[in-house]
Amino acid sequence: MIGRYAVLALVLVLGGCGYVSRAGIGDAPKPLPNPYTFFQLEALSLINTHKTIGDHIIGWIADKDCSSPRAERGEEYCRDWPGKPAPPPQVYCYTTLARPSCYSQPYNEGNDHLIGFVPASTPIR
Repeated sequence: MIGRYAVLALVLVLGGCGYVSRAGIGDAPKPLPNPYTFFQLEALSLINTHKTIGDHIIGWIADKDCSSPRAERGEEYCRDWPGKPAPPPQVYCYTTLARPSCYSQPYNEGNDHLIGFVPASTPIR
């Protein structure tokens, strides 16, 4: 958590730096970027993720899912990330006359031959 604060502090400190040349601190030799660039990036973020750039930064620092549009609808601004999904069930498949039959438990009756076993996997977040 302290690493996140250190990165944020570094960005804020470097954001105020001026252009340093051999003559000293002065204006940047290039023109500033288009003032609408930030608004375009903000709109792109809002359209694709339903979060503003500020929401991404606050959520990164707090390690939560934060969203301004969700807060405007009356829901909470920051909430915990969703939990892990339930693992899929184990499947045992046996040969039959027509198609394979699959069960959630081993089926040991008759002359059925196990043709496949799919173990429950561990989901990755």
